[in-house]
Order: sequence, then structure tokens, then C-alpha cells
Amino acid sequence: MTRIVRLLIVLLCFVVVLGSILHGCGKKGDPRPSGVAPPKAISDLKASLTDRGVVLRWTIQDGEGSSQRYRIERSELRAEAATCPGCPLQYAAMADITFNDPKLTKEKANVVTYLDFGIKAGYLYSYRVTVCDLYGLCSQVSNIGEVVVSPDYIYGKEKAGPK
Repeated sequence: MTRIVRLLIVLLCFVVVLGSILHGCGKKGDPRPSGVAPPKAISDLKASLTDRGVVLRWTIQDGEGSSQRYRIERSELRAEAATCPGCPLQYAAMADITFNDPKLTKEKANVVTYLDFGIKAGYLYSYRVTVCDLYGLCSQVSNIGEVVVSPDYIYGKEKAGPK
């Protein structure tokens, strides 16, 4: 009987030690390298309608543009269905571009623009941008830039003035 008790005590000690070792494994931690902060979120995203499409414009941080990429997401909603303020929008990625991509136009020293020419008349478009750095760390999403494309919008032509 004492032999069985000893065996049970040794087995119980083994389970306790093994459990305490495994308990510490697999803990979730911040995957970011220490001392590296994610990029700052864009806070001045603006969307405006032109005869060529929707132009997105935002400011980049000084000296950080060349080492960043931008994920542009768009929500497309029929304008007459856009009567639900506060309802969640469905965003889809439409571009993942670097600072040196020819689709990104540089204005001034730290302002960039992006043209979305794939729009349709009669829709509300909402845009947001996320900035990512070389480490793959990304900012929070930007503010929302919105534009309504009127039902009489014609791509590539100036709209006629009031009659």
C-alpha cells in the first residue's frame, strides 16, 4: 500500500510541476519589437468629387512617407439607401500602395492625393486609410472621407451649371 501511495505522490508532483511549466507557455504578448511605435493615424483625410472621379487627400508625417505604405478602403452605398446615420458600413480594400507608387500623387511637401476613378453615379462613397510601416505595424484607421456622387454624374465631363 505504501508503494502505491508513493507512486501517486510522485505522479501528483509531476503533474503539478508540468502544469506550472506549461501554464506559462503561449502567453499572448505584444508582437511589436520593443521601442518601435506604430505610425500615427491620418486625421485629415478628405474626399472630393471631380470630373475624373473621387480625389482623396491627406497629410503625411514629415520624413516618414518613403518608408510607409497605405491601405485604402472604400464603402459603396446607393445614395438613396444612405438614410441610416450611425449604421455600420462595409469597407473593402481597394488599394495597398507604397509612398513611391505612381498612383499616389505628391502635392506640396507632405500632402498626397489618390484618385478613385471606379465610381458610379448615385452612390455614397466612404473612404478610410491605414498607414503601415516597414515592420508591418499599422496605425488606427483614419477619419472617414465621404462624397455623394449625384445620379446625373458623368465620368470625364464637367457637369452643366444651373439652368
